[in-house]
Amino acid sequence: MWKSQLLKISTVLVTFAGASPAVAQADGDPPTMDLRAVEIVTSATEYLATQEILSVDWFVSFDVVADGREKITYMRSGSNLLQRGVGFYGNSEFGEDTREYFFDGTQFQIYDVEENAYVSTEFVGDFDALADRASEAYDLRLPIWQVMSASPNAELLDRATSAAYLGTTRIAGRQAHHLAFSDYDADWQIWISTEAAKPELMMIVGTDPYTQGWPQYRAYFTNWDFDPDFPDSVFTYVPDDEAEQMAWPQPADVNILGAGN
Repeated sequence: MWKSQLLKISTVLVTFAGASPAVAQADGDPPTMDLRAVEIVTSATEYLATQEILSVDWFVSFDVVADGREKITYMRSGSNLLQRGVGFYGNSEFGEDTREYFFDGTQFQIYDVEENAYVSTEFVGDFDALADRASEAYDLRLPIWQVMSASPNAELLDRATSAAYLGTTRIAGRQAHHLAFSDYDADWQIWISTEAAKPELMMIVGTDPYTQGWPQYRAYFTNWDFDPDFPDSVFTYVPDDEAEQMAWPQPADVNILGAGN
């Protein structure tokens, strides 16, 4: 039970893919890159990448198509805290299950709150190296790791072959740029705050155009904080006397629900 739940809950923000008709090209027309859209995303990703400390709350919903037609929506929510070069803490709720993620630069741990069980492994490196290692060794994705990365541009922009600026809109009382991108395999939409000094990422919406029913993926980001207060111990998990240590699952042992969402 632990093995399947651990990886199922951990598959968050695997890809930023979403449909946007505004980016579609007429047959035979070359793709176009709207420079305004590119500049806005570049500004936002550089803003995130230069922050030494990042804290954010997030909410994700994603669709899974069952039996080739029925679309079922699942939801996850949580928060992340990253201090570059020091450590990472994240928490994720999915259904009735809660996971906490701890990394202090030398030790990576995941805690199953309801089961009072945890896994732990030694790892020395930065946050991006940890994300790569977790994915390669365990097929496990850290919660919304892409936007915490030192190079978020790689996920949000670099692979795009067309881009469009769709204007501004209001999200929860804040003005946001609405942008759309696509490549050969996927399309995605991004909303970014219009505040020049704080170009915060606000929302990503994705649609899979190759699966019947066009299942969607939606990620919402709130309460960005680049100077939060937190205790030094937040990046380290200390089990209590009743906590059970489990073995790390291997990818072949599980079938991840919603992989790729």
